[in-house]
Amino acid sequence: MICANADLARMMEQSRAEPNRVKGRQRLETDERETMAGVAGRSTWLTVEGVLLIVLGIAAVAMPLLAGLAASLVFAWILILTGVVGLVSAFAGRDHSHFGWSLASALIALVIGVILLVYPLAGAVALTIVIGAYLLLDGVTLIGLALDHRRRATGPWAWLLVSGLIDIVLAAIIFFMNAIGSAVFVGIIVGISLIFAGIALLLVHRAATPGI
Repeated sequence: MICANADLARMMEQSRAEPNRVKGRQRLETDERETMAGVAGRSTWLTVEGVLLIVLGIAAVAMPLLAGLAASLVFAWILILTGVVGLVSAFAGRDHSHFGWSLASALIALVIGVILLVYPLAGAVALTIVIGAYLLLDGVTLIGLALDHRRRATGPWAWLLVSGLIDIVLAAIIFFMNAIGSAVFVGIIVGISLIFAGIALLLVHRAATPGI
């Protein structure tokens, strides 16, 4: 008798909860439709932006040296703006205890930004070194992870090992590049990134527009 009452109570609770679940699903579906409708409303601009990014990406891959120098100049202006804002912030709050460090940080960003603006090729080399350092560290990490998987006999450790070795080889190639090669490398990376960004926008447009 007690079990029957418990089952009956459980069924009544489920019957009361079911309308709430249905309303929740309907609300989620409505929000999703409204979101996709908003995306579809600006689908023309998404298409234009996507195509423009792909064209710029192809141009960057076709002219990687110019693209690498352009990326270096953008990086230089970012540092300059960061330095200017840092200087204003440092002097505005000069009564706090970290004024010296804040001032030094702003001046370093400003000076490096100006140097890269005057010598953009040096900026391209710096960006390439950062990418190479990341690949080197990532490769070492992947190799360590692969050896750990092998020791534990879990997971496809061989693929991790190969990926780590490829990262280290790429890092070595980057470190031995000359200045022109570094700028070309950065330009190719920028171009590939723009192409994939443009493709992503076109896919979003396609998903949001019925009949495409």
